[in-house]
Amino acid sequence: MAESATFAVDAFLEGDRLRRGVQLQVEDDRLSYDDVALSLDEVFWVSRRAGLLLVFARGYIAAFRASDDRLDDLNRTIDARLDVEALRAAALEPLAWESVVCSAGVAITGAVEDGQTRNGAANGRPLKGLFVAVFTRQALHLFAREEAFRVPWPVAVARETTGEPRQARPALELERGDTALRILYLRPEEISAILEVAEAAPPEPAEREEAIEMFARREVAGPTPARLPEFTTSTETIREQAKKQAATMSSDLRMRVGLPDDFFADHLQELGETALGPLLFRKSAASRARSLAKAVEAMDASALQDDARAATLNSLGRLTEAYDRELSRLLQGKRRAQKLDVELSISEALRDSLQRRFLAPVHNLTPQFRRLEHAQAELRLRLERLEEGPPEAEESELDEAAEEWHSALVLVDLDFATAWQELLPEIGVAWSESLLPALAEAAAAPQQRVPEWVKLLVIGLITMIIVATVVLVLLATRNAM
Repeated sequence: MAESATFAVDAFLEGDRLRRGVQLQVEDDRLSYDDVALSLDEVFWVSRRAGLLLVFARGYIAAFRASDDRLDDLNRTIDARLDVEALRAAALEPLAWESVVCSAGVAITGAVEDGQTRNGAANGRPLKGLFVAVFTRQALHLFAREEAFRVPWPVAVARETTGEPRQARPALELERGDTALRILYLRPEEISAILEVAEAAPPEPAEREEAIEMFARREVAGPTPARLPEFTTSTETIREQAKKQAATMSSDLRMRVGLPDDFFADHLQELGETALGPLLFRKSAASRARSLAKAVEAMDASALQDDARAATLNSLGRLTEAYDRELSRLLQGKRRAQKLDVELSISEALRDSLQRRFLAPVHNLTPQFRRLEHAQAELRLRLERLEEGPPEAEESELDEAAEEWHSALVLVDLDFATAWQELLPEIGVAWSESLLPALAEAAAAPQQRVPEWVKLLVIGLITMIIVATVVLVLLATRNAM
C-alpha cells in the first residue's frame, strides 16, 4: 500500500466552482480535498494538457492546476496507484478497427447534430466542458462520464489562433451540418495530423488484423505483466538462521552478564532483517508491480547495491547499540563506572574490524550486481521494442532477456543469503571473544560501598553545616563589634 501524498493545487470539478490553493490528498483509492472525495476506481483516462492534469472517470471529470514540477509529481503519484497505460489501452481497444491518429484530454465548446450521438440527443445538442477526444481515420470520438459522441469524416476544418498574442494557443474548429465544435488543448503536431484525415473521405474499414497493426502492442494489450523467479531469502529463513547461530553461543557467559535466554536469537534476527531489509523490501515491491517494467525498476541493481551497503552499516550500528545498552546496564552502581565505561567500550580497532567483516559480503557481491545491471538493461531494451512494436511481434527475444534477468536475480538473492550465513558466525565470534568477556568484566566489577544517593546526601548535609557555621560566625562577629 503506497503512502498518501498531499499537493497544493487549484482544483476544478465539473459542476463545482474553481477552488484555489486546496490541499489535494492522493490515497490508494481516492483523491480528496476540502469536502470533495473522488474515487480512483472509476478513472479511465488521465491526461496532462495546457498546464493542467485532467482526470476522467465514469462519475466525474476533474482538472488540477499547479506548476509543471508539481503536476509531474502529482501525475507520477496517481500513476503509482493506477495502471494508466492499461486504462488508456482498454478505452482505445473498441476503436482499433478505425486506426487511431491521436488522443487527448481536451476542452470543447459548440454543438453536435442528431444522429452523431449514441443516446439519441436532439439536433444541435450543446456541448461544453472537458472530454477525452480520440481522432481516428474514420471519425472523432468524444467521451465524458457515461456519454459518448461520434463525428464522422469528412468535415470542414479551420485552424485558428485565439486569445491575446502573448497567450495565444491553437484551436481546432470542426463543422459538419449542425455540428460545430471548437477544440482546445491540442498540440500543433496533433492538429496537423488531424487536418490530414478530417477533410478527406475516410478509407474503407480494414480487416481487424490490419487495424490492430496500427497500434503499438502496449496500446492494444497494455503493459507486459511482471514475471518473477522464486526467491529463497525471507524473514522466516533469517529467523531460523538466527536461532541456529544463537544456539552455539556460550550460555555460561550469557547468564553471567544477565542476558535473557532469547537475547541472541532476537538480536541476530534484528541484525539480519536490517542487513537484508533492502532485498526483502524490493522483492516485495517487485512482486506487487503491475508491469514488468515496474518490477525491473523495483529491483534496480545500482539502487539495490547502494541500499545494501547502507543497510549493512546500519546493522553494525544496531550491534554496537545493543552492546552499549548492556554495558550501561551492568555498570550502574559500580565503582569507577565512568572509567570502566571508557575501558570496556568497543575499541576503534574492533569497530574497524567489525565494519570490514560486515562490508566484505557486500563488496563480494559486486560481480553479481554488475550481471544484474547488464541483464536489466537488456531486458528494458527488449521490453521497449516489444511494446512499441506490432501486437503480433514474437516474444522470444523478450523471453530470453527475462530469463537472463531471472537468473541474475536468483544469483543475487542466493548470494545475499549465503553472505549473511557466512557473516553470522563472525558476529558470534565477536560476541564470544570480545563483547561478552567485556560485559562479564563489567558485571564482576565491585559495587560502590556507599550508594551514590547516600554520598550526595552526605555532601549536601556537610555543605549546609559549613554554610550555617559561616553565617553564625559572621553574626557573632557583628554583635561583638
